[in-house]
Amino acid sequence: MKINNSKLQIALATACMNPYDLCKAVKIQYQTYRRITAGNNCKTATVGRIARALGCEVTDLLEDEQI
Repeated sequence: MKINNSKLQIALATACMNPYDLCKAVKIQYQTYRRITAGNNCKTATVGRIARALGCEVTDLLEDEQI
């Protein structure tokens, strides 16, 4: 699954979090976060954990063509 970087940044701002806070909450390495924001695929469970940590729906983060 691919996460839309713009949508992720908006969700981070809404949750008043920075990327390091998100990595700590989701328990992923910062390198993984960078790969996700660069447009690479990530596991569905990771997308779910990111959405939960940010307090949003998974569909709010995905690229539009994947919905």
